[in-house]
Amino acid sequence: MADNEIDGTRQEKKPLTPESVLSTSEVAALFQVSPVTVEMWVRTNSLMSNKTADGQDRYKYSEIIKYAQKHNISIDGDIRLITKVLIVDDDSFVADFLKDFLESREIVYEVQRTGISFMADKLMKKFHPHVVILDLRMPGMNGIELCRNFSSQIENGLRVIGVSGHWSENDKELFLMAGGECCLDKPLDIKEFTRVLEKNREFGEGYNLHVEM
Repeated sequence: MADNEIDGTRQEKKPLTPESVLSTSEVAALFQVSPVTVEMWVRTNSLMSNKTADGQDRYKYSEIIKYAQKHNISIDGDIRLITKVLIVDDDSFVADFLKDFLESREIVYEVQRTGISFMADKLMKKFHPHVVILDLRMPGMNGIELCRNFSSQIENGLRVIGVSGHWSENDKELFLMAGGECCLDKPLDIKEFTRVLEKNREFGEGYNLHVEM
């Protein structure tokens, strides 16, 4: 399947107008750099951004064009090549580490996280992730129950990776039966985590990326 096909249907590239507003991850994808690089451009006042009410940077496409022309940088990347990752883990140290790690990579990841199980469903509907990294043990609904709740999204290509320091064989069996892709042990082996996350990464295939313009 081609990079810009989803479920066998060719996806047309969305046109960008000068007034289009982009996120940091979308800008990174256009420039084919990491989101951390874009954030550095903003901190050094090299690239102009506007803040949303919740403190997120947003960029007008007209400003992106000016920046590219000034620095002689091509902007022929594709915002559809972003991989959206939702981390659901009440261990803030692990969640923050994974978020920082993914956003520092040259492959463009857009990451959101929550440590509250009932917020995961809301973020699924709002964020539309491609991959969920899901802790097994959390207050309220556990990872197996949450995975079952994502069954319709899993059928449409969502990948769910389970993480825990307390897997039992029964837990693993139930998680995989619920639609999870694999069960990783904490503390995470970052090389194994990266291999699992990126081994099936074929842009567009099995994904449904929602980009708001």
